[in-house]
Amino acid sequence: MRKRRNGHRGSDSLGSLVNDSAFIAARFGPIGALITGAVGFAVFYALLPIALITWTDANTAKLNGPAATAFATLLDQVMWQRFIEPCQWTGTGILLACWVIAAWKFLFGGNLLPGDINMTSWAAKLVARLLL
Repeated sequence: MRKRRNGHRGSDSLGSLVNDSAFIAARFGPIGALITGAVGFAVFYALLPIALITWTDANTAKLNGPAATAFATLLDQVMWQRFIEPCQWTGTGILLACWVIAAWKFLFGGNLLPGDINMTSWAAKLVARLLL
């Protein structure tokens, strides 16, 4: 039987990256939490989408034939909706969760309980979803 950690269950989705980043940020002080949020935001909001767009453009340039334009447009739409938009949502969620944790640690100086971190992560995901 597998032993669970206190209040934190991992999964394999982009939403779990917000949770994991929040738990990582909670281990640091306020500055470390801000840096964790900034790095997560930069990676998921900018670097991954740029890499995906570059890869899509390189592969759509190789297409030729009568259906190449339609297929390239379809590929761009699928990449945007299935990969780029969720990556940007994740980056915004990471930034918000880490910012709240940094503000909490700066103002109150105490450690957060796992339930508080889960609530922060949930609220950050909700706000990020509403923003995008």
